[in-house]
Amino acid sequence: MLTPLELDIMKAVWRHPPITVREVQQAILPARRLAYTSVMTIMDRLYHKGFLTRSLRSRTHHYEPAIDYTEVRDKAVEALVKSFFESKEKLKEFLEGAANNFLPRSASETSVQSPLDETLL
Repeated sequence: MLTPLELDIMKAVWRHPPITVREVQQAILPARRLAYTSVMTIMDRLYHKGFLTRSLRSRTHHYEPAIDYTEVRDKAVEALVKSFFESKEKLKEFLEGAANNFLPRSASETSVQSPLDETLL
């Protein structure tokens, strides 16, 4: 899952591939006023995570998406649904008006502990 900043950077890459760090920096202005080196660091991390590919042309890296927007969006929606509703069927019930049935369960009611979220590790 992408952080909000990573998602903003990826959106710029999806819109205008191939793209340089400087072009991404300009694309995310004025919403995000970041130094060139900050954008470069995030893009390097996205490259190492497998979200971006890059090629060196005239001493400048040009980045392209390694993963499609729809794939990232679908995984984010799936994670959101699972976090709050446990399944698409329960989300559908919620949307149809059975909202009172969707209170979070206490830890004692949950028979299976959720795995450790390593996102922040």
